[in-house]
Amino acid sequence: MGAVAGADDGPVALALSRGGAPKPYPHTEPNEDAALCARGENGLLVAVADGHWGHRAAELALGHLLAEVANEWTEGKARGAASWRQAALAALAGANGAVLSARTPEQRSRTTLALALARPLENLLVCGSMGDSHLFRVGDDGVLELAVMRGSRAVFLGERLSPAALAREARVEVQSLEPCVALVAATDGLSEESIGVADPAAAVREAVALARGRETGTRAAAAAHALVEAALAAHRKNQAGDNIAAAVAWLRREG
Repeated sequence: MGAVAGADDGPVALALSRGGAPKPYPHTEPNEDAALCARGENGLLVAVADGHWGHRAAELALGHLLAEVANEWTEGKARGAASWRQAALAALAGANGAVLSARTPEQRSRTTLALALARPLENLLVCGSMGDSHLFRVGDDGVLELAVMRGSRAVFLGERLSPAALAREARVEVQSLEPCVALVAATDGLSEESIGVADPAAAVREAVALARGRETGTRAAAAAHALVEAALAAHRKNQAGDNIAAAVAWLRREG
């Protein structure tokens, strides 16, 4: 409890923790969140998944991205916005299929999935989300949350959805990448009411601002760790915790 683990590869990094305090609600152990980051010649990818009723669905969802999506998205050729929109929707559907294919009476885990892809040469940002995890783009003018959940009911991966139903529930966006300093994905251990921080966007802004003062090549890792530490501090203050995972792609080339 309270420990933070991380991994980084220059402009992409992740950090995660079991939480800063015990969970105050019923849950299935092990129940840790999962995070992924990848980079290639043409793109940077970050994603987080928050498993419910156990950790397995989160691992399966990110495993699908790693095996089927990450290399093509970060190394592959340019494509148009409409094609990227379909690719993001297909990735969410494929991850849902991976979770469902492993489902048994004993293994009923579901998961959120939030992903963001930066394609700098095309000036494109592609994002997709199911469930209540978060995606943020950070620029000099502030923080904007992407693919925001509509309404109060979240639909998670691991539910049996027709292709049309999944397309309705998925939040997929394709937009201009510039101007952007960093992309941040985070699970709801950052934001959960009476557990996480009071203002998630402010916590993201502060983590990125802190990282901008670090050496080149270490800023993504610094931002991811700072954001997770902010969540842990809130957990301790509220005496209630949750798993927290963050993944950061650093876009701005600064001296």
